[in-house]
Amino acid sequence: MQELLNHITPALLALIGAVLTYLLSRVAGAVQAATGIEIEKRHREALHSAIMTGIAAALAKGPAAGVDVLKAQAISYAQHSVPDAIRALVPGDGVLDALAERYVLEALERAGIKLPSGGVDGAPRQMT
Repeated sequence: MQELLNHITPALLALIGAVLTYLLSRVAGAVQAATGIEIEKRHREALHSAIMTGIAAALAKGPAAGVDVLKAQAISYAQHSVPDAIRALVPGDGVLDALAERYVLEALERAGIKLPSGGVDGAPRQMT
């Protein structure tokens, strides 16, 4: 019996080691995925916040510049204040522009500023 145990023990230890290695790698992968998702969430929140702050700063100077200028100022602000978030998220073509436009329009609406009759899709975008 002792001789059998002496022969089986190394194989059992190897099996237990393999199972533990597998379990630890699965746990490590889950932790990495969870923290990666959390980091992406923080970057996304930082980007949105920076765009809104840029719009607020641009509006404080006066909304007469127009939607396109306000968007450009908000995007520029975000690019300077959260470059790591932009690098990490790699927003595709037009994503920052679309976000900025959304937040500009919301900010103008909250401020009670009306767009010209052309609206967002019309040619004239200057505020009056």
